[in-house]
Amino acid sequence: MAALVVAVLTVAGPALMVYLDFWFFLLVVNVPGIGFGIATLRKLPDPVEVERYIRYTWACTFAYAILFVLFTIPVVVLFMMMLLLTS
Repeated sequence: MAALVVAVLTVAGPALMVYLDFWFFLLVVNVPGIGFGIATLRKLPDPVEVERYIRYTWACTFAYAILFVLFTIPVVVLFMMMLLLTS
């Protein structure tokens, strides 16, 4: 359950970026992690399947966090460059 909650909470990053008018951050929503988390809840009678889908969910969430940082760094650099050039 925790993996699904964390996967859903990762939507806050792209939501903030959309609020700041960086709509292209919608492309990096953690859809696979959320999907694997929901699949985990559907496989509850089979503990082996649940364990596997929990690992998939956490792997997608960690990969998402790394990709989000990699996408955010160039945006911040460009923003800072624009601030320096307009001053």
